[in-house]
Amino acid sequence: MGGKVGGQFDGNFGGAAAIAEMLVQSTENEIHLLPAIPDAWESGSVKGICVRGGFEVSMDWKNKSIKKIRILAKNSGKTTIYFGSEKKEINLKKGQVFELNL
Repeated sequence: MGGKVGGQFDGNFGGAAAIAEMLVQSTENEIHLLPAIPDAWESGSVKGICVRGGFEVSMDWKNKSIKKIRILAKNSGKTTIYFGSEKKEINLKKGQVFELNL
């Protein structure tokens, strides 16, 4: 029975990870916002997606374009955020927040 329950959890977490990857993709040095947004999600928001490099991403979008970005540094570090044709380099200390309204 334990194996089945574990399998269900794996499937649920895998689905959530796949959805998160459509909204945010990251490496240790880059964060790509809305890299594979489906047409059905033309507008929306997401809060608290943890990404590589020790950052937490929240954002709002409309017409598949970013309207607001909030990045929380869980650890000190720098990264480059890519959104649409734009990019923004940030360097934050642990606990610092970067916000951008477009």
